[in-house]
Amino acid sequence: MPDRVVRSFWHGPFSPYEALCLSSFVAAGVEVELFSEAPVPGLPDGVRRRNAREILDQEVAFYRHEFDGPSPSLHSNHFRYTLLEKLGGWWIDTDAMLIASSLPAANIFIARQSDRELNSSVLRFPPGPPMMKAARQRTAAQLENARWGETGPKLLTELQPAYAPDMPIAPRQSCYAIGAEEFEKFLLPEARDEVDERTSDSTFVHLWNEMWRKAGVPKNIAPPKGCWLDRMFERLQVPVVWSDRLDATYIKRWAALRRDRDHAGHHNLVFDRELSRLRAERDALENVRNFGFSRIVGDLRTRVKARFKRDRDNPK
Repeated sequence: MPDRVVRSFWHGPFSPYEALCLSSFVAAGVEVELFSEAPVPGLPDGVRRRNAREILDQEVAFYRHEFDGPSPSLHSNHFRYTLLEKLGGWWIDTDAMLIASSLPAANIFIARQSDRELNSSVLRFPPGPPMMKAARQRTAAQLENARWGETGPKLLTELQPAYAPDMPIAPRQSCYAIGAEEFEKFLLPEARDEVDERTSDSTFVHLWNEMWRKAGVPKNIAPPKGCWLDRMFERLQVPVVWSDRLDATYIKRWAALRRDRDHAGHHNLVFDRELSRLRAERDALENVRNFGFSRIVGDLRTRVKARFKRDRDNPK
């Protein structure tokens, strides 16, 4: 049954944290299909690997972030829109966990990540939705030049009023009670009770893998003892042999450095765009000046030629 199957895409090294997230669906009796370009070592029991070329037969596309490394999230966005347009059903990112006892009984599911913006990490649509077709077309047209974020939440937020104005939208609490800027709370023992309280009415939890990547949090090391994720590994009994444990002090430091770097990168990006705009204005003004000067010279040349012609044709 479609309601008992969730699908996702993966590219790159697979870690126990992805295994934990996918295991949360398996534990609830949900079938999981993971599409990838190559075999994925370390898949948990109950997860079926499928060839991604069945859905999207093209090379993996990467965002080339202005102030960060390349990310396959661009391809993941293109893939999910293509899959949902073709097959419909549930889509989950590999950093999304099911913490309720079952999936929502909904024909359409999408949730807000903030008061103004939707998120695409957990979706459900029937086959052929106009909004997914529009998202797939827009993403395909932008693949070569897509900037970070343009084909994800920003795109869905832009398309929704035009293509699905009456679509039910789940509240932020359903999936994103802990926001991207707070991702480290899942890893801090002192924040465990806060995470429990804030997600008590949630169906899903999003771990914000991109924030981990930007902060440089290693994913082959166990979470700090006693944190929310440590308890989830125990609860779901994911078989992992860890070589070491993360230190909460380092996690705080990495998260702070990521915020500082992102803020600096954002300001550098704004400065670079403003500088490019001013240069374009300068070049345009220079072109106008050159064009004006050329036109004056051209007019003068034409008048001189005409004068010489009249003098030649009408000698005194």
